[in-house]
This record gives sequence, C-alpha cells and structure tokens, in this order.
Amino acid sequence: MEYSIEVAKGHVISAGKILTENGLAARTWGNISARISDEKFVITPSGLAYENLTTKQIVEVSVADCSYDGNIKPSSEKGIHADIYRLRPKVNFIIHTHQMMASVLSIGGKDIEVRSDEYKKILEGVVPCAAYGISSTRKLRRKVAEALCNYPECKALLMKHHGTVCMGNNLENSFEIALTLEKMAKEIYEEACGGNKKQMVHITDYGRSSRKGNAFILECGGKTSEYVIDGLSDGAPEAAVLHAEIYKSGSAACIIHTIDDEIVEVSGASRILRPLLDDLAQIVGINIKTVKNARLNPKAVARELKNKNAVMMENEGALCTGTTEGDAKAAVIILRKGCAADLYAAALNKTDCLSIADAYIQRIIYITKYSKIKE
Repeated sequence: MEYSIEVAKGHVISAGKILTENGLAARTWGNISARISDEKFVITPSGLAYENLTTKQIVEVSVADCSYDGNIKPSSEKGIHADIYRLRPKVNFIIHTHQMMASVLSIGGKDIEVRSDEYKKILEGVVPCAAYGISSTRKLRRKVAEALCNYPECKALLMKHHGTVCMGNNLENSFEIALTLEKMAKEIYEEACGGNKKQMVHITDYGRSSRKGNAFILECGGKTSEYVIDGLSDGAPEAAVLHAEIYKSGSAACIIHTIDDEIVEVSGASRILRPLLDDLAQIVGINIKTVKNARLNPKAVARELKNKNAVMMENEGALCTGTTEGDAKAAVIILRKGCAADLYAAALNKTDCLSIADAYIQRIIYITKYSKIKE
C-alpha cells in the first residue's frame, strides 16, 4: 500500500508528534518517511522541530539517487530510507528513533534474538545490530544495508552507538514495532542491570532557573525567587549561589537539576561518563565529570560545565544547561540515556565507547549547526 503524497505528508507530520509524545525522540533527533511510489518517498526535513512541521516542509525524495527539489533539505539519513524502500518492497513507513532502551542495547553491538512469541509476532525472530558509523555518513548507510540483507525478514534494527530503524507497512504498524522494541529492550536492560538502585541518601534540591539579563528566576523548594547574578547577598541559598556561578562563567540561559534514578546512580559511582551513544557527545558533551561536595564548590561545578551541557554532582544527580529551556530539557533526556548506557556497559563489562575523534567531530557539528535551531 503506497500513500498519496498528501496523505503521506500528513502521516509523517502526525508521526513526528507521536514520537515526541511517546518519548521516542528529543528535539529534531530521528527522522520519518513514507513511500508514495516505487520511485519516491517523502521524509522529514533536516533540523526542524517535529512539533511545528507543515506539509510544505516535508520533502519528496527519489529512491534511486536521493535527489529532491526545492530549498528545504531532507533528513541527512535519507539514504538509509531510500535503501530500505529499495530492498523492502512491502515497507511503506519508516521511523528512525533514538528511543532510550533500544539505543542503550545498541552499545552491545550484537544482534538481539527475540525470545518471546508475543514479541516475535511484531518483530520477527531477530533484531540485528548494524556496525557503527558516524551519523549521516556513507559508512553508516552501508552498514545498515548489510544488516538488512543479512536479515531480510527483520522489522527493526539497531545501529551501534546510535539508535534504531523501525520498518512497517503503515504508520500504525511502524509505531507498534517501535513500542514493542522498546518494551523488549527495557526487559533485557533490567535483566542485565537488576534495576536501578533505590535513592538511599538525601538529595539537595538545586531547582531550575532561567536567566533574564543580569538576573535569574530560580524555582527551588517550592518557591520562586529572583536574584541578581553579580549581587547575591551573603545569606543567599546554596542553590542560588550555584546557579549564579554557572551564569557568570558561561553562556547558559537555563539550568535544570535532574535526579532521575540512572543519573543519581552514576553520580554516586564518581566515574567519568564517557560517550557510549553519539547523541550524548552531540548534545551534552564529552567525558562528563562528577564534582564532590558540589554545594561547597560552586566554582568547580561551573568549571566542569565549560564546553559541556551537564555536570554530575556526587550522589545528587546532575545540572543540565542550555541556551534555551528546550536545549536544557533535551540535555536532561540525553544525559539520562547516557547514564543508562553507562550502567548497561558496566553490567556487560564493556569498555568500547566512541573514539575521541568521532565524539569531538559530532560535538562540533552539533554546536555549529543543530544548536542554532531555536524553539
């Protein structure tokens, strides 16, 4: 079943909203397409937020050579979609996600055997894992095509250190595949990690804030207060002192204290969080460190945020920053996934993360290109 171009574009826009509502995507990460013929498909544009897409921004692309008309660039992963439509005549709708648990499993670099009959009905017998390639490169496209050819019946595949591709015969089927994959991946993760540890220690609330010129609004402990960055009184709360120090030394316009279980557990381990997933390097930074006694060392916290968008605080989670609230929230989401990957890697005794060169390349591309996109 092929879609008319109008229906296809509408479904792609609807799918983008469903992705964000179900927590399967953060910001513009991932992409969606629909087949309109054996020769053409439509796909999400590069770098535009899903929430505000219009039909005019959905791009028509050639399966044969990925050519397109107009000034709006299609997703940089259009080649992967073109190969799937070429290799899988029955696939009519594709979603590429960076969903949390399935992406975490990708760091293992191994094909996942589907053990449950319930899951086999949706995912078939194997979810293969394509070997690593930097996002949007010919290498990644080639590795995905190899995995598709090796497992011609698979409905979903993992891309090492990156994310997933889910391939259905329509929009609803593609999301059923994505959600089923995530459910199965969570079970595998919890089996390996034994579930995250309970938070046994008291965690100081450092709140969240937004900058307004030389002042900031801090929400903390159920109260909302305004402070002048360079004019704090001697008795100012510890949270206010910490936020002020961060604003003094960087370009952040929003700060969020996050205490998700995975983040707190990794912060308690006091190890450097290395990039096992490429979006951690892109959105958050490379080699995230932990500061001990953060409330007593606000300058150290601010210093560790240089060239990064998160810093861990021993046993107290992390502070995430952004030049917009949306960027800070995205950093929270990606940091949590990065911490889950760290815990999974520890459980598997795996140490292969992204190379320093790859991580820096992807961080630079994000800062110079994608971070320019505002809400």
